Amino acid sequence: MKNIIVIGSGPAGYPCALKLKELGANVTIIEKGDFGGTCLNRGCIPSKSYLDVGHRVHSLEILKDLLKDEKKLNFSVSMLSWNKIKQRKTDVVSKLRTSLEKLVRMKKIEIIKGEASFASGNKVKIQTPEGTVIKEFDYAVIATGTNPGFPPPFADFKDKLLDSDRIFDIPHIPKSLAIIGGGAIGLEFACFFNSIGTDISVIELLPNILPGEDDMVIRTLKTSFEKRGIKFYLGKKTQNIEFLEGKKILNLDNGTKIETEEILVAAGRSANLKELNLEAVKLNHNAKGLKVNEYFQTEIENIYAIGDINGISLLAHSASKQGEIAAENIMGAKKTFDGNIVPKCIYTWPEVASIGLNKREADAKGIETKTQRTYFNFSGKALTTEAAEGFVQIVYDPADDSIIGAQIVGQSATELIHIMAVAIKFKLKRSDMRELIYAHPTMAEGIGEALK
Repeated sequence: MKNIIVIGSGPAGYPCALKLKELGANVTIIEKGDFGGTCLNRGCIPSKSYLDVGHRVHSLEILKDLLKDEKKLNFSVSMLSWNKIKQRKTDVVSKLRTSLEKLVRMKKIEIIKGEASFASGNKVKIQTPEGTVIKEFDYAVIATGTNPGFPPPFADFKDKLLDSDRIFDIPHIPKSLAIIGGGAIGLEFACFFNSIGTDISVIELLPNILPGEDDMVIRTLKTSFEKRGIKFYLGKKTQNIEFLEGKKILNLDNGTKIETEEILVAAGRSANLKELNLEAVKLNHNAKGLKVNEYFQTEIENIYAIGDINGISLLAHSASKQGEIAAENIMGAKKTFDGNIVPKCIYTWPEVASIGLNKREADAKGIETKTQRTYFNFSGKALTTEAAEGFVQIVYDPADDSIIGAQIVGQSATELIHIMAVAIKFKLKRSDMRELIYAHPTMAEGIGEALK
C-alpha cells in the first residue's frame, strides 16, 4: 500500500486525499490552519455569504418601486448589522468546515494539525502543538495554495491595509473603500460594499478591468457598476500612500488623489511555499509556485503539486479536478487536465461566466472564429425578474460549426455556463445544441437564441 501525504486541506488537497483513499492508498492530510483552506475559510464561501446579503439589499431597492408608497418599506442600509452579517458568514463556514472534516475522518484518512516541512525526499517534519512529528511517505502532494500579494508601494504598509483575508473581519462597514485591482476578487468586493452603502473606487494598473476577458463582457460589467456609482481609475499606478487623521490618501501617477477610509489590496497572489523547506528535496520554485508536468509531477518524481500552487488555473473547482487527476496518476494512471473546460465565474450582479476561448484569445492562437450573441433585454424571464442586463455570446469555428467558447453576463450566468462546458467538452456543433428544447421562460433560452 502506498503511503501518501497531502500538504494542505483546501479544494485541491482534500479531493486528492479522498480519491487516493478510494483507490487504495494510505493517506495523511497535514494542515497548519483551518481545514478547508482559503476557499472555505477566507475566500469563495465567505465572499458568497456577503454577496448574498448585498444582492438581497439590491432586490429590496427594486421592490420599493412596486409599493403604493415606497416609504412603507422602512429599510435603509444604515439598519444593517455588520456583526450579524459577519456572524452569518462565520456560521456557514463553521458548518461546512465541520462537515468536511468529519467526512474525511469517516473515510479513515489521518489528519495532522501542524506545519509541514520536508526533511528529505521521503520524510516530512510536522510541527504540531504537541511537538514534532516525523512522517515517512512514498509520495507527497503539495496543495498549500497562495497568499494575498502586496506589490509596491503597498508592501511597505501591509499592517495598515486590508487584503482579501482580513477584509471579512473589519470592525465596521467603511464609509469609503479604495480597491487596488480590477480582477474578480476586487470586483466582487466592490459590488458587495457598494450595495451596503460604501463609496467605492477601483484602481487598476492595466487599461481595463478583468484582464484577458472578452471586450463585450468588460464593457457590460463596467457600465453596470458605473451606473451604481462605482468609480474606476484604469491604467493608473499608485505612486505612494499618505496616512492622515484616520484617512488614507492614494496618490496616483496622473496626479489624482483618492481619499478613503480603507484600502483593499486585491492585486494578485503569491505561492505559499516558504515554510516547506524545499531545499531539502532540491525542488526549484519561484513567486508563482512550482512547475509541474502534464501529470502534475514536479521535478521530483514522487512529489506532485496541485491547485493554485502550480499557477495553472487559480480557481477552486480547477484545483479540485487537479487533485483528483493527480491522485489517479499517483496510483498508476496517465490522466491530463483540460483547462479549456474550466468555467471562469464572477459572482457580481450581473454575474459573469466564460468558458473556452473568447474571440481575442482565438485570434492570438490563429484560430478563425465567428461569434453570435443575444441580449437578455429580449428575454421574458430576464424582463420579468428585473435582470435584463447582459447577454449570451457563442464563439464557434465556421469551418466545422463547432463551439469553442462562450461568454455569459447576466442572472444565473455561473449556472448556465455549464451547458456550454458540455458543448465544448464533447465538441458539439451549433446544430447539435439547436436540437435541445430550452424551457420557457428561462434564462437558458438565451443560449438557444444565441445559436440561431
